[in-house]
Amino acid sequence: MENTMRNYFVLAMLACGLSSCFLFSSKEAPKDGPAQGEIVIAADESFQPLVQAEETAFENNYHFAKLTIRYTPENEAVADLLNEKVRSIVVSRELTTKEKEIFTREKVSYRSFRFAADGVALLTNIANQDTLITLPVLKGLLDGSLTNWSSLGAKNKKGEVVLVVDKANSSNIKFLIDRLGIPSTQSLRVFAAGSNPKVIAYVKEHPNAIGIIGSNWISDGDNPTSLGFIRSVHVMSVAEKEGLDKTKYTQPFGYNLALKTYPLRREIKMILKESHLGLGTGFVNYVCGEMGQLIVLKAGLIPLTRPITIRTYQINQ
Repeated sequence: MENTMRNYFVLAMLACGLSSCFLFSSKEAPKDGPAQGEIVIAADESFQPLVQAEETAFENNYHFAKLTIRYTPENEAVADLLNEKVRSIVVSRELTTKEKEIFTREKVSYRSFRFAADGVALLTNIANQDTLITLPVLKGLLDGSLTNWSSLGAKNKKGEVVLVVDKANSSNIKFLIDRLGIPSTQSLRVFAAGSNPKVIAYVKEHPNAIGIIGSNWISDGDNPTSLGFIRSVHVMSVAEKEGLDKTKYTQPFGYNLALKTYPLRREIKMILKESHLGLGTGFVNYVCGEMGQLIVLKAGLIPLTRPITIRTYQINQ
């Protein structure tokens, strides 16, 4: 009788073990961790040089990790995150109330991390000597109330101003709409060239154009591509309002971004949707860590998660 009871106990334990194995295998375990696996990330093209540099450095340090970066307009990147097509996104804005409601309704959490500051840069042709512009004038050009160079006070230029952006729904134009308080996008007077490099190429060939790009494309003084871009155009200096001294007009570089004196300064964010300790978390930790922030600084942008005391001291000197 004792042996029989012992046998029943062993069988019961085996059954429980098999059952637990079956239950575990029926739930698919995560295939990635903080330093290994493969995920897809969406990023606005405005930040492509920076994101590519971070991706390359991260994968060189973690050989079992593979990041597939999909460069797409900002609103499409957010939509891909909401529809679970990507694990993380790199954008210049926070989620809207309606977008947050989707996460709340689905009981899914997300995290947002500020890691760098750049600026929206305004470009003009190398032959154009009129390189100063104010936010009210820029707003007038965007909404159509100003159209000609003469209305901007340009002394040596005539004809219509052509505003050129990368894409109609990119972070560059979305940021300007929000920053300048333009109520409707239907009246916007902009030409979409297709990408930030194509905006630079268009401005280089058309003296009547003003290009709108992310400063990340022209901020890295050690990058031959960035240097080639910035040498082929003028970067306009921007002031908050009319009537200011010329010293109040600033460009989207270095100390102007660090000291927040450039009127079109913005912050770059990574938004992560990940329910486990996965590769998305690993990449965010790297970008916000010491090495990732050095890459931000090297790109000519401003790190937001590490102090830049030395750089500020050099500027003051």
